[in-house]
Amino acid sequence: MIGTNRYIGSPVERIEDLRFLRGRGRFVGDLKREGMLHAAILRSPIAHGRVTFVDASAALAITGVRAVITAKDIGVVPRIPLRLLPLPGTERFLQPVIAADRVRYVGEPIAVVLGDSPALAEDGIGAIALDLEELPPVPDRHASERDETLLFEEAGTNAAMVFTGVKGDADAAFRDACSAPSTY
Repeated sequence: MIGTNRYIGSPVERIEDLRFLRGRGRFVGDLKREGMLHAAILRSPIAHGRVTFVDASAALAITGVRAVITAKDIGVVPRIPLRLLPLPGTERFLQPVIAADRVRYVGEPIAVVLGDSPALAEDGIGAIALDLEELPPVPDRHASERDETLLFEEAGTNAAMVFTGVKGDADAAFRDACSAPSTY
């Protein structure tokens, strides 16, 4: 007889559920502090394009909108480091924390609005005048290999690195392994 799995389908005691069921859960959105500001992020609606115009003056004119931060306001825009396996040569492909002159994916941050409430921050987002010149997207590795449209022009390629796989001669490997002297 095959052993039974004791985990799938078995009840699991969850200690956190009771507070949520009773309406006593605490969430970041529940925090309220004096002078606290709320952020909303203007994100790219397109997959690839040049940022040709960002005007936050109408957003800043809204009472309760405290600031609008763009790449121009930051100056030198930091890049997001690779967390897993940061290999040499990939530095030129690191994403900026906020788009400066180009957007490279749908949802890339373009501006951050700080307001006295979440609604005011969102109103600020809606008031920003934005113009993007749409560029051809690079949706998959096949388009990426053609290098017709570069996501990072300064890199000169879309390929962060190239791996070469070689198939060997399995018969020769086994033959050589059998004829090698034993080390035992």
